[in-house]
Amino acid sequence: MTRRTSSGFPELQRVFSGYLHEDVLAEYGSPEAALRAYRDDAAAAEVRRFRSEAKRLLTQSRSLDFDKARALFHQLGSRWIPPSREALIALLTDAAS
Repeated sequence: MTRRTSSGFPELQRVFSGYLHEDVLAEYGSPEAALRAYRDDAAAAEVRRFRSEAKRLLTQSRSLDFDKARALFHQLGSRWIPPSREALIALLTDAAS
């Protein structure tokens, strides 16, 4: 099996560490709102890279054990902990669109 690492997702790592930080709920109210704030702040090329990486991570996350998917999300700099696989998939689906 191929080992999945955060190194293949530099844009997600930048965004997750900057927007899905420890105070994400206090600052934005939800992880989805944080990612909307990112899209409002970012240049078009950055958003394209982010969406492309989010699509790849979404595909990979579906085949990973949930604990491993959460660990990868954490490696990418997110301090928001997805409470369920459904929440993780929903966030990535929103991010990819």
